[in-house]
Amino acid sequence: MKKFTFLLPAFLLLSAFLSGCKTVRLEGPEIKIPPAKKRLDVAKNSLKSKVQDMTLPPVLGGLIASDSWVIYKDKQQEEFKGNVSYDNGVYTFRADYALSERAQNRFTAKGSVYVKQAEPGQPVYEAYADYARYNYKTQKGVLTASKNNKIRLIYQEAQQPSVTAYAKKADFNLADGIFILEGDVRVERPAPEGMQTLKAQKATFKQSQNHLTLSGGAELSDSRRTLEANTIIYDGENNRSTASGSRPLLSGTSEQGTFAIIADEVQSDNEGRKVELNGKVQGWVVSPQLNDAEINDKF
Repeated sequence: MKKFTFLLPAFLLLSAFLSGCKTVRLEGPEIKIPPAKKRLDVAKNSLKSKVQDMTLPPVLGGLIASDSWVIYKDKQQEEFKGNVSYDNGVYTFRADYALSERAQNRFTAKGSVYVKQAEPGQPVYEAYADYARYNYKTQKGVLTASKNNKIRLIYQEAQQPSVTAYAKKADFNLADGIFILEGDVRVERPAPEGMQTLKAQKATFKQSQNHLTLSGGAELSDSRRTLEANTIIYDGENNRSTASGSRPLLSGTSEQGTFAIIADEVQSDNEGRKVELNGKVQGWVVSPQLNDAEINDKF
């Protein structure tokens, strides 16, 4: 199973460049400004130093566009309505509505939300949702879908097929590298045996540990095999996968024929070369070699 992540760093940029939108510059008569006092120069230098210390995403110089733009100075808010968009070739963002709340370090987007990160030489990340909220101080956020929709997350490495995930909701913590998908979760990824599909009601991915937990009606399938259980755990660090709860069922086809096996627990390496069935094991195998064997003629 290839390691994949669902990063949404494009929300980070929105806190930094919400500085203009379809504005008009008006010029008046030239006004002579007296030289700044020494105290003012000191204050400016101090402010300049603080700005340089800020960690900002690499999007300066770009402008966000929208049909309307309203600034609420008292609330430290900026509101964008209609065809909200930003694209600098690396980061892309679109929505019907967006709100920047500087006092809360928060950015919110609604309606046909689309986010993309495509840094040169790096994997491409994309996200589609109906609602998104991100706190650029805590680096925590959420994506949700409307009643009849699902969010869609796409990860693609150079010259490789993409990995796509669907869910009703996604909570993410970029600081800790934790991503939680909930509600009819479905992940589709390419594999040597063909397209591999993972299903569950909840999926928790810990990026630093390369650890994925599928819980609630968990299912892992490809063109030859299907594993069903209450919980399926993929442990990338230890090259171990475990299925447990609700008597895991492993079924499919192999070189020997078709099979279906139930056990208390199923363990294997992540490539599926070695499978262990633990507890009470029951099942059957239909093998053409056994059916055509000469011993069958004696019965």
